Amino acid sequence: MSGGLSFFSPRVGFVCNNILSYEIVLANGTLATASETVNPGLWRALKGGSNNFGIVTKFVARSFPSAKVWAGFLYMTSSKVSQLIDAFHQFTESKPGVYDEYAAGPLVCFSYVQKIGIRALSTYLVYTKPEKWPKCYDGFKSIGRIWSTVKIRSLTSATNELDSSSPPGLRQKFVTTTVKNDHATLMEIHALFERSVEALRRVNGMVWTLVLQPLLPASAMKGQLDSQGLNTRTEPLVVVLFTAVWKNKADDFLVEQTTRSIINSIDLYAASRGAADSYRYLNDCASWQKPFDGYGAENKRFLQQMSRTYDPDGLFQKAFEGGFKLDMGSFRP
Repeated sequence: MSGGLSFFSPRVGFVCNNILSYEIVLANGTLATASETVNPGLWRALKGGSNNFGIVTKFVARSFPSAKVWAGFLYMTSSKVSQLIDAFHQFTESKPGVYDEYAAGPLVCFSYVQKIGIRALSTYLVYTKPEKWPKCYDGFKSIGRIWSTVKIRSLTSATNELDSSSPPGLRQKFVTTTVKNDHATLMEIHALFERSVEALRRVNGMVWTLVLQPLLPASAMKGQLDSQGLNTRTEPLVVVLFTAVWKNKADDFLVEQTTRSIINSIDLYAASRGAADSYRYLNDCASWQKPFDGYGAENKRFLQQMSRTYDPDGLFQKAFEGGFKLDMGSFRP
């Protein structure tokens, strides 16, 4: 498991923190169980530690009833950028007594579509009860929009609509960083996105999108303890995601350069504002990023110790390709 943000995270926490037990094949071929009472260290390590400990063959997850949800996109003109960032910032502040555990997201999206040369603004709202326009979304309700797909629907319908924004068969890259909910930093992130469009105009089929997603302490600390290190955070965070979708391999290097540059610029600006945060949401990381460093030294050392305990020869560090590794060369017991 690598975290797992879902529509239900505000109510029950990360997906990984709702896994009651794992069945896992270890490096020596042993079939083991990991739960709160059996191999509890391994159980915690699997919650955020990715594919570094074995091959999971089965897991038992906590379940809960789900009714229909109120969900969909709001589409706005490019003149609404400041209003949209204002509404997102105010929502993410989530002052005491305002937090609503049924409100997921919002996912605020800024896109450049090369084929038709336009910029698009949208926000994906989800409320995991069949209620229209809950009070927590008042800031978004007041922004003028040109189109809306928000309605009461099944959970499947909501997830399918969100998934349709990532069509198969094209080249794709994700890259991420995390910042504190500082208004000036959010505005600068959007300004950097706008400047990056110029470099990508000639990339055939490019859809370049900036997504802002809240990560609130109240949701990050729900469920059992994991290995991500978020239990020490007391301020609301913003997960910053860039997605690039394009057609031709010849443009890979330019896309790589652009994504690295914009993340570096965001991190430098956020640091200058005291708004930087080391956490990186593993599921959104590019191959060159190091999400385990962002978990904090203590948590990274814990994951390394679990790797040494359950995979002493380093099979899943050396012979198992893919995923993010634990940099065992730096491990000091």
